[in-house]
Amino acid sequence: MTRRPVASLAAGAAVVMALVGLAGCGDGDDAAAPPSTAELSPAAREGATLATDLGCNACHSVDGGGSTGPGWVGLAGSEVELEGGQTVVADRAYLEQAIRDPRSQVRAGYANIMPTTYELTDDEVEALIAYIEALG
Repeated sequence: MTRRPVASLAAGAAVVMALVGLAGCGDGDDAAAPPSTAELSPAAREGATLATDLGCNACHSVDGGGSTGPGWVGLAGSEVELEGGQTVVADRAYLEQAIRDPRSQVRAGYANIMPTTYELTDDEVEALIAYIEALG
């Protein structure tokens, strides 16, 4: 009779240790560091520079943290919900549209405040898209 409680205790301890081990796998921080510029393609590097120079990073998070505008980490290729409730895939066409005409497809939960007064060349738009894609 004494063996059964010992076996149960041992099994319970093993489960607790496994759960503690799994809980320790993450670092507890949901924000991920953006890739270093050395890890980026030349086009994505140019996009990262543009995002800083144009002030995009002031509203769009590139590290997975919260932001005024939609974050860019994990955006490319994901499904996003728009203001009207429809869902679209954030493919290259969507990203280009969002950059060129930001008020045409406003993301649900975000204010319609992205500036429309700047003009970007085709190469600059492509560089920004390459950077967003590099962010996962």
